[in-house]
Amino acid sequence: MHDPGERPLHHPAAGQDDEPGEGADNEGGKDYFRETDYKEDLGDSEVLNKCHRSKQAWIRQATLPGRSQSIGTISDDYGNVDLSFIACSGARTYNIWTGGKNQWDSLPQMDLGYLDQNTDIVTIAVGGNDSLFTDVFNECVWKAGLSLCQNTEIEKRNPDTGDKTGEMTGPLKDFMPTWLANQVKPRIVKVLNEIKTLAPQAKIYLVGYPPLLSGNGHCIPGIGTEEAPWLNDEVAPKLSQEMKAAATSVGATFVDPAPDFQSKAICGDPESIHGIVTDGRSEADNDAPNPSMKPFHPKISGARLYANALERAL
Repeated sequence: MHDPGERPLHHPAAGQDDEPGEGADNEGGKDYFRETDYKEDLGDSEVLNKCHRSKQAWIRQATLPGRSQSIGTISDDYGNVDLSFIACSGARTYNIWTGGKNQWDSLPQMDLGYLDQNTDIVTIAVGGNDSLFTDVFNECVWKAGLSLCQNTEIEKRNPDTGDKTGEMTGPLKDFMPTWLANQVKPRIVKVLNEIKTLAPQAKIYLVGYPPLLSGNGHCIPGIGTEEAPWLNDEVAPKLSQEMKAAATSVGATFVDPAPDFQSKAICGDPESIHGIVTDGRSEADNDAPNPSMKPFHPKISGARLYANALERAL
């Protein structure tokens, strides 16, 4: 317990997928906070939440400078760190900024009221889902067939709603760099500027994403030796470049976890990011025969690698 006369450090953790801890679960959702992993039938309707905030998420594993315990441990013990854990799996920028789209019947993260003049630190991971990550990997793993996925196309989405537009992207190798620079980056900047406005005293840390594949992704069916280098050496670094530029433009700090995952991504040794997962589903997971929500997200060990990267930046 902290001294009741001492104001605890206020630390909202916002964003998507890797920040809440999608995949940082031993089995069956046991590591997810219950209120973020449930499904209930109510007559003709269904109530569910798939935010999947994990007790093993990297923001909870990380340790702040001058502390001897992790952020999660101190916060759980009502100590001198007040962690407002609002990140949600699957979120896009429009689920975060003020007045955006609700997610799982919850207000956009900036509308939840956790950021103010007393906020000290904000960590946020955002941009991966806006990059059409799921659509691109579905194309590469399941749909491209004998074609290289970078030469195929997918249906475009409205970057402010996620709705499909009916238009096609053209070859992904030409589309992705432009999409990341002209659509994803400006929306990350919008989110970061809103954080600055709502929490003017806070230090802001924008956390990036590592390349997902090790060893040319040889253990993932559908990923070829020419596709993995495109995903790892072109798409992933381009996203990091645009995220770093977004952070720099608003005075935030960009945290790059890529070095920590060297040789430890999917197909790596040890593998710290989930490949294709079909079992060990949580309650509010995708239904079979669709893959679980865990694929391409860090395992608990991968969340630890993220925590290492954040600790260096802090």
